Amino acid sequence: MEVYTGLVSFGWSWFFQVANTLILVALLFKFLFKPVNNMLKKRTETIANDLSSAETQRDEAEKLRADYEKRIKEIRIEADGILKDAKNKADDRAKEIIQEARDKSDDIIAKAQVEIDRQNRNAYNELKNDVANMAFMAAEKIIGEKMDDKLNEKLVVKFIEEAGDVKWQK
Repeated sequence: MEVYTGLVSFGWSWFFQVANTLILVALLFKFLFKPVNNMLKKRTETIANDLSSAETQRDEAEKLRADYEKRIKEIRIEADGILKDAKNKADDRAKEIIQEARDKSDDIIAKAQVEIDRQNRNAYNELKNDVANMAFMAAEKIIGEKMDDKLNEKLVVKFIEEAGDVKWQK
C-alpha cells in the first residue's frame, strides 16, 4: 500500500513518471527540437544569404544606374556638340550663300554699269553726230550752197577742235 504524503507520492509510479518524462524529453529533443533547430538555423542562413545576395544585387544595380546616368550625360553632351556643330555649319553655309548672292549682285551691277556706260557713249556719239549734222545744215542754209564731203569733214574736225571737245566732255 502506498502512502500519500501530499501531492506527490514517492513510489514506483513516481519513478516511472520521471523516467517517462525524461524519455519523452529525450525523444522530443532528438526528433523535434534538433530538426526544428536545424531547420531554423538553415532558414536563418538562407535569409542571411538572401539578404547578402540582395545587398550585392542592389550594389550592382546602383553601379549600373550610375553608369547609365554617366553614359546618358555623355550622350547628351555629345548630342549638344553635334547640334552645335550642325548649327555652326548651317550658319557658315548661310554666310556662304549670302556672300555668293552679294558677289552675283555685284557682278550684275558691274555689268549693268558697263552697259550703261556703253549706252551713254553711244548716245553721246549719236548726239555729237546729230549736233554736227544740224550745224552743217545750218551752215549750208547760211552759206546757201551745198557742201561736199571733204569740206564737211574739214568743218566737222575744225568745229570739234574749237568747241566740241571742251563742251562735250561735260
